Amino acid sequence: MKTAVIYARYSSDLQKDRSIDDQIAFCKEIALRNGLTVADIFTDRAKSGASMFERDGLLALMNAAKKRTFQAVISESLSRLSRDQEDTAAIYKRLKFNDITIIDSGGIVSDVHIGVGGIVNSMFLKNLAVSVKRSMNARAREGLVPGRIAFGLRATGADSCGRRKKCEREIDPASAAIVLRIFEEYANGKSLCDIDDALKREHIIAPNLGEMLRNPIYIGKIIHNVTGSIKNPDTGRRLFRRAAAEDRIVVEAPELRIIPQPLWDRVQHLRTARSKAQGWHGPRQHKYVNKDQLLLGLLTCGQCGGAMSICQSNPDGSPRMVCSFANRRENCDHRKSYCLKTLQSTILDGVKDKLTDRKALLELTRAYHERWAERQKFIRTDHEKAKTQLNRVVVQIDRIVAAISESDDPVKVLMEKLKALETERVSLSEKVRLIEAEGNVITLHPAAIDKFADAMEEIHTALTGDLDIQQLAPFRAAFRNVFERIVVHPTTKRKIYEVTPYARLSAIMGLELFPKMRSTTEMLAEQGVAYNKISEGSRT
Repeated sequence: MKTAVIYARYSSDLQKDRSIDDQIAFCKEIALRNGLTVADIFTDRAKSGASMFERDGLLALMNAAKKRTFQAVISESLSRLSRDQEDTAAIYKRLKFNDITIIDSGGIVSDVHIGVGGIVNSMFLKNLAVSVKRSMNARAREGLVPGRIAFGLRATGADSCGRRKKCEREIDPASAAIVLRIFEEYANGKSLCDIDDALKREHIIAPNLGEMLRNPIYIGKIIHNVTGSIKNPDTGRRLFRRAAAEDRIVVEAPELRIIPQPLWDRVQHLRTARSKAQGWHGPRQHKYVNKDQLLLGLLTCGQCGGAMSICQSNPDGSPRMVCSFANRRENCDHRKSYCLKTLQSTILDGVKDKLTDRKALLELTRAYHERWAERQKFIRTDHEKAKTQLNRVVVQIDRIVAAISESDDPVKVLMEKLKALETERVSLSEKVRLIEAEGNVITLHPAAIDKFADAMEEIHTALTGDLDIQQLAPFRAAFRNVFERIVVHPTTKRKIYEVTPYARLSAIMGLELFPKMRSTTEMLAEQGVAYNKISEGSRT
């Protein structure tokens, strides 16, 4: 008897988890009618079908399909697999290459179903987006506020059925008084930091004060459609872009005014004057691309534990780091910024001093065992994050392979992207393996320490040398796999930086820090693409 797997998905947190159980039961009936045995079940809960990104269940299914251990994929409908026309065709093509059939409520899915169904499912998403936007625009034109509730306002009371009235706002006297106070203190010369500190001492948590001072809702003006969002098809990340001026909806709502017009005008004039005095003329462009930085994503605040991010630049354009929460005035007052280049040199010096020392490594492993239990929660979070990043890279690789196989354009640039993504994929795969190995660390063999120390010596030499970006890639990936996070402790102005790197013990246990990457030919062959000669414009 042939075997099949089931795929089930629902798209929103507003839907019930029971939808998955209902879909699975329905798919089992389809399997029974077609004489199939269900071998496995893959699910995605609260995941949109608009993209393959962030869908662990679907990506696990596609990886399992490469092993050809089942002959069919059963789903309630084609739209459960994807609502994107490009992704629908890609899923079908890859499953077909592995001799796997898709079956839904209408029977076996054919090329015609993919073509027609892909268009229908894609149009459903577009029509839904248009309907939602039309509804929100209509609410804005009526003087209502679609979106989050601004500080100083509150939702109006419930209707006759006890439901909260959507989009209807009114002034909240208590918080409105705080808004007025913030505007008055700023107009009287106080800085945002001083105002924020004073509020915190009184245990008043206000949102971002900079955003508050330029929010026109406080002068009774609703401005809708200021920005719009679009997903990058190559990365799956949502980007926000400023909407065209003619698309904006501006409605007067005098009943929501909290700030008198003269005070508002004084504040806006002062904001502009202070920005010019500080030399700010728009968003500053950092000299370096984020992904080229060794430490980005590893640095955490030593006070609140939050992530650190780029907030400003040195005169030479190199980045400076600050606690993200402190920068947004949220629950942390560790506002000192740190030069990223200095942090990196400090940490690499410590790597040379500590992680190539055999005795220091033994002490590290003993300390790890003593706090093993308290680390498990962090490990789980780190594992989920790494898996999500890995799945994202896998989708990007699949799309570039598809572009190489289907395009007649020169492929030199695509091949370079493919190699870079493969380096990232191998790094993330090893990171996931290192995290999963954390719970199995029992003893430490002296040979493992020697191997790790030698590897760290090699990494340090490479990262402090003059290799180019491509040559550095495997060493940077290995470094980022060794360390799970690096804590930056608060220090006073012009004092030496104090950092605490946290290494993964599983990396010291002898697991491979420089795993073997697939060749370009192997990556293409996995999806049935023959590519024997890699050169611009050369194709077989």
